[in-house]
Amino acid sequence: MRYLNIALSQINPTLGDFKQNLSRILDFIRRVGERAHLVVFPELALPGYPAHDLLLRRDFLYEVKTALSDLQDATKDFDSVILLGLPFYKEDGLYNSVVSLHKGKIIGICHKRYLSRWGAFGEERYFRMGDGLLFLDVNGISCGVTFWEDLWMPSAINNKYKTLIAIGVLPYEIGGYNARENLLKARALETQAYVVYVNMVGGQDDLVFDGRSLVISPQGKIIARAKAFEEDLLIVSLPMEPLESLRLLEPRLREESRVEDIETITIHLRGEPPYFEGRIEANLEGEAEIYSALKLSLSDYVRKNGFKGVILGLSGGIDSALVATLAVDTLGRERVKALFMPSEFTSRESYEDAKRLSENLGIELLELPILQIFKCYRDELAQRLHCWDFTVADENLQARIRANLLFYLSNREGYLVLSTSNKSESATGYGTIYGDIAGGFAPLKDVYKTWVYRLARYRNSLSPVIPERILLKAPSAELRPGQTDQETLPPYDLLDEILQLHLEEGMTPQEIIERGFEAETVYKVMKMVKSAEYKRRQAPVGPKITKRAFGTDIYLPLTCGFL
Repeated sequence: MRYLNIALSQINPTLGDFKQNLSRILDFIRRVGERAHLVVFPELALPGYPAHDLLLRRDFLYEVKTALSDLQDATKDFDSVILLGLPFYKEDGLYNSVVSLHKGKIIGICHKRYLSRWGAFGEERYFRMGDGLLFLDVNGISCGVTFWEDLWMPSAINNKYKTLIAIGVLPYEIGGYNARENLLKARALETQAYVVYVNMVGGQDDLVFDGRSLVISPQGKIIARAKAFEEDLLIVSLPMEPLESLRLLEPRLREESRVEDIETITIHLRGEPPYFEGRIEANLEGEAEIYSALKLSLSDYVRKNGFKGVILGLSGGIDSALVATLAVDTLGRERVKALFMPSEFTSRESYEDAKRLSENLGIELLELPILQIFKCYRDELAQRLHCWDFTVADENLQARIRANLLFYLSNREGYLVLSTSNKSESATGYGTIYGDIAGGFAPLKDVYKTWVYRLARYRNSLSPVIPERILLKAPSAELRPGQTDQETLPPYDLLDEILQLHLEEGMTPQEIIERGFEAETVYKVMKMVKSAEYKRRQAPVGPKITKRAFGTDIYLPLTCGFL
């Protein structure tokens, strides 16, 4: 039986750490050994992604070239074909490319044609448009090599190959995996070929890549799927006889190719690797998927930036409870520090809930009351500015005192401050700039408040660590007597629905009103979203998990008369 073995090498590179990335690539190659004809790595795997304006630096591109040369030297005796994504500089400019290596030599290069223009990418700022397709003949089996974005275009549709290999760097977003899988299935059915997709995995700043590399059969069935949110090496054998029988029955494939004829590079490999049945890893959905994405993002941000651990304020509320739990699940209890910073407005219930949560998580809860610090501020300000009345400025002062304490300990101990602010608060500006918004990383930055509750209940379904009272009580900043969030904001279920219609689906205020929402509420929310942009510009980075995240996809003007 004739078959093609492909090793899907789903790696987690560190941007710009060429030594470590090369070591990881070589480790995967060694693990493959003689078990595969093709070893495939993700798009831009060698430098990491996204490099942004580092791609405009000659010294960065020199390191890419040096690492590629080192890889060539290290694989001179490796008989399999290696497909590796990297930026490739030529005399006419820079390309986003996949290089094909065999026994240490470059045998072919494919340059990405359809450059990403949306969201975090903006590839046209850095790369030139290429040809978009490379043909290989490996031991008599034809393979097409391309990029994820090129799969969307007619150039990917060709009857010349029996296996289409696409590399990519698709970041996670809710619902994104299903759309990805559906496109790959459509391409497999359309071309009557195997379709292989290799994705990156890992966290990089505000992006998190979910892996889940796939192999789809010509019948549109999943025959292999790599792990979600983990590095993985997945070797799968693609038998040719069933494919050829299927193609004989398909009249469309007797038509001429729809793209220009491209030269085929022929490679003869020695030996025959063993046959591997496809391994299909379980897929993740819903809260389990989101929670895994947040964990990976936090883990890689801490690890890749060299932090000892994390520190956060534990208030007894739902947001900080979820962030603390997420941090312990991600980093371990010994790398998480929690501060309880009560004021005169902090309820006994909040203390009890924060203490119980810390005990459930097995972390120390350091108590640092802010009452005397706040009193010193108030007395000094009152005497010098003659401001004796209690206003929102005094509420915000408490939040800023707490942020100062967190950053003081962060400076002393090298721990990353975690902000506990969520997307609903960020959208409406319901938070104190340089106060509770402040931090080095915001795990819930793209998580709506209603999802915070869903994630907390999901986590409790695994083991009940978050006290039930935290899930039931009315959310409050506790910056003045009897305060609740709903004094300022609409109920969170209503608020989040309006925000999602506006931010995720692009609806105008009038279109949202026509959906049955009160005009006064809609325009109040729209005004809050507009007014809070200056706060969002100064907020910490956090993982993007929705279709449209603040900072990455949503960028509003600071000065604007249009609502």
